[in-house]
Amino acid sequence: MSAVETAIPAEAPRDGDKGLFSPKVVLGMIVAGVFAFSAFMVLSTYAPDLQSGDDGRAHALSRSAIGYGGMVRLLRGLNEPVIVSRRDLRREEPALIIFTPESNVSRDAYVKAAQLSSRTLVVLPKWTGGLDPRHPGWVGGLEPVAPRDLAGLLKAVGIPKASTTIDKGAAPQRLTGAPGGLAEGLVLETGPIRNLQTLSGPGLAPVLTDAKGRIVLARRLPTETYYLADPDLLNTMGLKDVRTARGGVRILRALRDDAVGGGRTFREDRGRTIAFDVTLDGFSRSQSLLKLAFEPPFVGATLCLAVAALLMGLHAAARFRAVRRGERALALGKDALIDNSAGLIRMARREPALAPRYAELQRAAAIRALGGQRHGGSRLEGQALTDFLDRQGQRFGAVDSASHLDEETRTVRSLGDLMKVAVKWHQWRLEMTRERR
Repeated sequence: MSAVETAIPAEAPRDGDKGLFSPKVVLGMIVAGVFAFSAFMVLSTYAPDLQSGDDGRAHALSRSAIGYGGMVRLLRGLNEPVIVSRRDLRREEPALIIFTPESNVSRDAYVKAAQLSSRTLVVLPKWTGGLDPRHPGWVGGLEPVAPRDLAGLLKAVGIPKASTTIDKGAAPQRLTGAPGGLAEGLVLETGPIRNLQTLSGPGLAPVLTDAKGRIVLARRLPTETYYLADPDLLNTMGLKDVRTARGGVRILRALRDDAVGGGRTFREDRGRTIAFDVTLDGFSRSQSLLKLAFEPPFVGATLCLAVAALLMGLHAAARFRAVRRGERALALGKDALIDNSAGLIRMARREPALAPRYAELQRAAAIRALGGQRHGGSRLEGQALTDFLDRQGQRFGAVDSASHLDEETRTVRSLGDLMKVAVKWHQWRLEMTRERR
């Protein structure tokens, strides 16, 4: 061995010989993929229900100045039963349902949401503005909505001939209950309200009016639907003054308590719940096939399918033998020809007719093993050949003789007889040829 050869170290084993990925890495990737896909499906299904709703708009999920999240929190602090509803309330039917539609709501959407026997309060919008980039969920640059821009909304909520009026400026308000209404004798002192909005129109009965006699809270006769013209009595902007907050709570209590205890057309078992509806604001909790799959009673079937899929994956990952390759629809070769011929014979029920031919094959094999078909220089045939085979059988100690087997072969009539004779011929050939059994 040369010095150069001794200086070269032995070749180290290559890392590639171990495989590209280890089984643990592959298993971890599969588990992570399955978990990520399952989490994606569940979160995608419930994504609309998981929205916080704090987007600065005028609804009960918003904590902005024009939102009503502050009133919901205030009512809960006063131990008033209040809910923010994202679904159909026909089964619960609270005492008072509050809708806060935007100016672009459609008539069909409002009618579908308001088809309830509960008393309804529709709070008209008043402000428009943009989001505050420095504070998520806040709004800035508020401007009053022009009365002409509310014409579509008034038509959608069922008062197409009504109109709104805006009183410029900011000043405390004194609201009084109209005679004959549910708020008769009620007097509310509020804080400064900027640009007070009032309502007027045919078919509207005043419930609360300002100092000038303009309608702030109205009822559409003969229904139990009420309209609050100025939202600052309930939104977060108005709650900054304790007088306005107190007045807003008293308005809701007056509508709710009269609906429960007035003995008119409302059920006494309805309770005292006040519901803020946000379905008209795009936060409805709709049903879908995926939700049904993840909720009782169908969640049990979903879990069973998941476990079945897991077991199928484990079964596929731990195979106990090689995959069986598919076979040709029409086989080729001698084996296929033999199988087809055997099938035809079996279908024709001609197996017993094969007995003589099988006997000839066994006799020919025995003759070849004994050295040929010639004896004493002449060809043996017929009975002479049978006698020769019998003598050789006696010599080798065979149990049966060729002549006796020939007689049994001629009497074969059924498949059972054929099998018995075939076994005897096979045994005779083994004894004559001295083959290993």
